[in-house]
Amino acid sequence: MSKIYFDTDADLSYIEGKTIAILGYGNQGRSQALNLRDSGLDVIVGSREDGSAVQAREDEFAVYGWAEAVARAQIIFLLIPDEIMPQFYDDYIQQGLDKHDMLVFASGYNIFYGFMQPSSSTDVVMLAPRMIGHGVRSTYVEGQGFPSLIAVEQDASGQALNRLLALSKAVGTTRMGAILSSFEEETVVDLFSEHLSPLYAIRRHFEALTEAGYNPWVAILELYGSGEGVEINKACVEQGLWAQITTHSRTSQYGQDVYGRISIEADTAEKARLHGIINHIKDGSFAKEWALEQQAGEPMFQRIRAENLKHPLVEAEDELYKLLGRRE
Repeated sequence: MSKIYFDTDADLSYIEGKTIAILGYGNQGRSQALNLRDSGLDVIVGSREDGSAVQAREDEFAVYGWAEAVARAQIIFLLIPDEIMPQFYDDYIQQGLDKHDMLVFASGYNIFYGFMQPSSSTDVVMLAPRMIGHGVRSTYVEGQGFPSLIAVEQDASGQALNRLLALSKAVGTTRMGAILSSFEEETVVDLFSEHLSPLYAIRRHFEALTEAGYNPWVAILELYGSGEGVEINKACVEQGLWAQITTHSRTSQYGQDVYGRISIEADTAEKARLHGIINHIKDGSFAKEWALEQQAGEPMFQRIRAENLKHPLVEAEDELYKLLGRRE
């Protein structure tokens, strides 16, 4: 099993006197910047002149252009989209790095796939919250913290892990636990979970119920529209996947435990499919495909999205949500 770090494992003295630049003042960037500053650290923001820069100034941060922020800082948080990061690094970051500066990634994507190769004199680490942006802030304010994956890819300074743990403490994640991982593991597991989005499964369930003659509105409410699933997911987080099942009726428990299973043959086939997805991610095939798709202007992405939005579920959902007052 991997190691997990808590507040008692981290020492802020390893980053005392360091200036931290947050590049990308979106949901994650803003929350992490506020947490770091509230922990007593010197934080600046790198941004173009847009709404993000306005927000950062309203939050009383000093805002600089990308390159100047990098030049002023010794620790740089890269909180910009993965797809633009390699070119961004070449244009704004690389020339401004000094020996033993630290690059902090929020995902392993570009390093694992080799799209970025920082100088060997730079510390390269990952601090990847397993929490949406506003939750990073709210759990810090509440004193609870949030879980993260952390990793050291390159230790030029000889103190990369100690510095990373200090940042993890300052941002609030060692309050709950920072799990030692790797750039590869974060990338593969994260992409795998995204590839297994429940959207198509829910739609198939909708199709089965409506093809059997049942009301599409009732199907939507039962499958996701009521919000009950949110509470079930919350119970899974708080109690555990199988432990939370006792909060359901006995009939529900029987249906989930007994009829939620699939046959041994189907289970074997599904496991093989899942391993195929993992291999497709791990060997770089997906990353190459996505890069080519972006270069071509995202034709397949846009076509499939348009097809999905024409599905009868979307029309029924729109009708129902208007009646429920969720849409105008």
